[in-house]
Amino acid sequence: MDKNIADMIKIVKGKIEDSGKINLRNIDTIVNAANPTLMGSDQGVDGSIHAAVNSFLEDGKEYADLICRELGTGNEKNKIRCGRGQAVRTEGYGLCKNVIHVVGSQYDGNGTRGVGCSSSRIMLLESCYYDIIRVVRENAGIRNLGVPVIGAGEYGFPFKLAVKVALAGIGNALTEWKDEDEELFAMSSLEHIYFYIYDGNGETCNKNFKTAERVWNGYKPLFRNGKKVVFQNSFMAHIRYMNEIMRYDRKRGYFATAEAMRVLLMAVRFLFMPVMMLKDLFGKAGWEKRRKAVEWLALVKALLPIFFFLFWQYGFFMQDPILYEAAFPCIILYSMSDTVTYLLTLLMMADIQRPSANLIRSMIMLFVNYIEVALGLAYLYFFHYKDKGQVSIYDAARFGLLGTRAEAVGLETFADYAFLYADAAVKFFFLSLVFGYFANHMKQRKFRS
Repeated sequence: MDKNIADMIKIVKGKIEDSGKINLRNIDTIVNAANPTLMGSDQGVDGSIHAAVNSFLEDGKEYADLICRELGTGNEKNKIRCGRGQAVRTEGYGLCKNVIHVVGSQYDGNGTRGVGCSSSRIMLLESCYYDIIRVVRENAGIRNLGVPVIGAGEYGFPFKLAVKVALAGIGNALTEWKDEDEELFAMSSLEHIYFYIYDGNGETCNKNFKTAERVWNGYKPLFRNGKKVVFQNSFMAHIRYMNEIMRYDRKRGYFATAEAMRVLLMAVRFLFMPVMMLKDLFGKAGWEKRRKAVEWLALVKALLPIFFFLFWQYGFFMQDPILYEAAFPCIILYSMSDTVTYLLTLLMMADIQRPSANLIRSMIMLFVNYIEVALGLAYLYFFHYKDKGQVSIYDAARFGLLGTRAEAVGLETFADYAFLYADAAVKFFFLSLVFGYFANHMKQRKFRS
């Protein structure tokens, strides 16, 4: 049977601990938005689920004590039994068959739009849903799952941001499971995942429910076609990376120069937001589409100097010298700067940005980036020396790609040395990136005897 993820996920209103709805929907497992001790709370989903389970227990028994016994962790009140972004399964003791306890991340922003949040808190929140699906995969009998919007209660995440992460996280985790082994995914018992929307204020509850439906309606067509989704655009991602650096770099051991360089680099990257927004424009919410947009954009940028060379060769736009004298060189410089600062970001922000999951794709993209920067340098070289008749298009291309200086060009002016050093710097930079990639991904291989 082909399971379509878009049909598996449902959004419902109500309390997740409502035993009547649990039985009506045949929910055998619910998710508890717990605290790290798993000892319960006086409020929120955690408090409600503990109270609901306690109502099924004999007098004198507490759900918290049964959790300690089941996990074998002892009864210490402040002991950490589950890390942030992680999930642990226990029995449901009458309320349902299983309870998956998951610990979310604390919102560290100061606004209701999620702008002030740091990237690590978002990643931790997303990892909650991946770990829920991990537990589901390890417990083959789970059929119907009830899930709250984690982080939107006591931990303070704005509801719209929390529900975006929730629906994207669960959907993407299921999609990866299906892509990894479609047969085992189809054979699994999992049928439905119910996202519960609840607020004590009826008006707020209805508003949140409509928000969740809008978000889901945007994701649903992509999940129906087996695609993963993204829940934030480039601008929001960069804002959150900047927040991450400014708030937590010193705690991670970045001081003075290192911290200043990282802040400066992220600030400079905002100058290239128009280019990054093209990725959002063409990729929209699709994870795969965005990566394809990145690849096409890199290819177009690599071909741009070739187009400009052809324009020169065949006399296009010759009636408008401003294009040749100002616009084209500025476009090339902007494109080259975007690529170099982007690659620097991958190097210097590797601890807070997610690495590419595909080494081969990374190496191909790195090669395309090198071609772009090398041909861009060749175009600038040609543009500078063309009026003096010292450099042909062939000479310029050979200089950019191979670093071979044109015979007619000496080393007399500042520009002569600047081009020479720029070429050396570009090649050293890309060689360093290549060695860095190999060093980070090199694994000892096993050979057959």
